[in-house]
Amino acid sequence: MYNSTLQEGTTLVPMSATPKFLRGFCATSLDATSAIDALEKIATHGYEQGFVEQSWLAAVVDREKEFPTGLPTPIPVAIPHTDSTHVKTNGIGFFRLVRPVSFGEMGSIAGNIDVSIIIPLLITDPKDQVDLLTSVINAVQDADFMDKLMETRDPSEVETLFNARLTLAS
Repeated sequence: MYNSTLQEGTTLVPMSATPKFLRGFCATSLDATSAIDALEKIATHGYEQGFVEQSWLAAVVDREKEFPTGLPTPIPVAIPHTDSTHVKTNGIGFFRLVRPVSFGEMGSIAGNIDVSIIIPLLITDPKDQVDLLTSVINAVQDADFMDKLMETRDPSEVETLFNARLTLAS
């Protein structure tokens, strides 16, 4: 299901220095039937890769209920994230869905967005959350960037696109 692996010898940089795109936390064809199903698969993958605690899924689902993360961008996305206590590694993930699933709309009480991409943020230092979230929100509003993300099937190309757009650590 996941077509990427963490490169041997990868050094993870503390987010307060520069965020890290986690190639091992990426799938260019995630098959999910709902937001919960997608988050379950992402959580399982993150846990197996050592990026998140087992508690991450419940925490991110609870947070999505209170503070939804779906955005009506050129290609709709969700940017799930949760408290740092559920995260082991700083970084950004990327999961393109086989078909859209419905997430609550950020800033809305009852609105929903059918998202095609999920970009989970893994943040171990809460003071980094606003800056990283703002950077990602700005990036996903760029139609050209999003078109390129939708076209690629190669996780290393996804990493290159994120690194170029967000000036992330390589």
